[in-house]
Amino acid sequence: MLEVMGTKTLIVEDEKLVAQHISQLLKDEDGSICEIASDGNTAIKKIADFQPKLILLDIRLKGEMDGIEVGEHIQSLYDIPFLYLTAFSDRETIERAKHTYPAGYILKPFRREQLTSAIKIAMSTHSAQKNAQINKLALEHDSSPAEKVLANYRLKPILDYINKHFDHEINLETLADLINMNPSYFCRFFNQEVGCSPYQYIIQTRIEKAKILLKQKDLFINDICFQCGFTSHSQFNRHFRRFVGMTPKEFRDL
Repeated sequence: MLEVMGTKTLIVEDEKLVAQHISQLLKDEDGSICEIASDGNTAIKKIADFQPKLILLDIRLKGEMDGIEVGEHIQSLYDIPFLYLTAFSDRETIERAKHTYPAGYILKPFRREQLTSAIKIAMSTHSAQKNAQINKLALEHDSSPAEKVLANYRLKPILDYINKHFDHEINLETLADLINMNPSYFCRFFNQEVGCSPYQYIIQTRIEKAKILLKQKDLFINDICFQCGFTSHSQFNRHFRRFVGMTPKEFRDL
């Protein structure tokens, strides 16, 4: 029996039978409360409404958003562990997936014990990391002015790098290396000092640059999308709407 009994779990899987099978396995195992989403947009809505404690995410999700884009959304806005479900993936897909820092991978087809073991490890690891972060924040709460200056000093090369390279792919390893931190600790450090994840800060920077370029009527919106580091028009639209409350075209027409 798992230690994480009755976990609220969101299953993001476009194959209905696979999703139902996973849901039934988890309910039988520990009474988990499961919700299913068959596409990325539905998943994003259900994450906000259902507030799961765990997400199982098909890496090759069909539709407007693939699984990795949903993973990016989770990583940027939520402190929820998620595991990718995957049968096979090419090298490029795996590299993209790594930068979203999933709690693990579950290879299809899987046996019940493989699924439950992966979930148990993910939940235990997440809990341990969260407790460590809480303890660290408690220790740093009364940090000296010198320590606070040091934190700001260490942030400067990170923010400078993002502002100079926002139009290219930026991964966490590169940012963490700039100040000699491991990526996991760097994410917590950045979030603590800036108030958002590195990924979210990168997106916000790109959106602000896009808002400036959108005022230049001679530039095509699709060109602005790629000039600002977005990989697709749909990704640009989705993030712009989330941060600005309207589409790039609606913003330009104001």
